[in-house]
Amino acid sequence: FEIITGNNSMLTQVVRPKLSSIQIPLYDIGAVAMRLLTKIMNNEEVEEHQIILPHRFIARGSTLED
Repeated sequence: FEIITGNNSMLTQVVRPKLSSIQIPLYDIGAVAMRLLTKIMNNEEVEEHQIILPHRFIARGSTLED
């Protein structure tokens, strides 16, 4: 089996085996959410129905290699 965590916390690197993780842009998620919420509260049109933010998979010892 494989284990993948979210948010790439420091704990992923101190446990054994080191845990693979997905690095999530939490600040950007909050900023986009506030921008959209402000538009909705001001009765403005929201054009974005899907927003994709940059993210990254960090492979470590808890996932299998090809």
